[in-house]
Amino acid sequence: MARDPDPGIRRLAALLRAHGEALEADLAERQIDLRDLYRTGGRLTWRRLGVIYRHLPPQSATMTALRNSLPPEALAVQGQDADPAASPWSHDQMLAASQLDVLRLILHVLLAANGGKPGQPPAPTVRPGVAGQKKKRLTADQRRLLDPRLRQPKGG
Repeated sequence: MARDPDPGIRRLAALLRAHGEALEADLAERQIDLRDLYRTGGRLTWRRLGVIYRHLPPQSATMTALRNSLPPEALAVQGQDADPAASPWSHDQMLAASQLDVLRLILHVLLAANGGKPGQPPAPTVRPGVAGQKKKRLTADQRRLLDPRLRQPKGG
């Protein structure tokens, strides 16, 4: 369930059923009692709940619960035309994932440079809202052109 840009009462009610505890925790951080939604004269209305929900930060309990409830297939579909600026991760989380990717790649190269057998390069960290990169396989001819060890000696 991704963040709905225009949550109506029904959608907010479904969100409460699915992730009510997380939403209640986010409201409590703002000194808002979720029970006010159901009290006569309470200071929380459905409209206000929708506004708060639409503007929750990516690291909030509700957004984390929504992100964790998505199956991998839905994450992949979201990532196809994704805008990383609008992703459900904060900028800091995206930077941390990028650093992790670079560190894994450095370790992979270091192992290969020191005579180890590193295998395939590490896959990038899965990020919601960012499409995974599809690897292109080189043909045998392309590998031979790139790697001088694979070239046939001339006139041999």
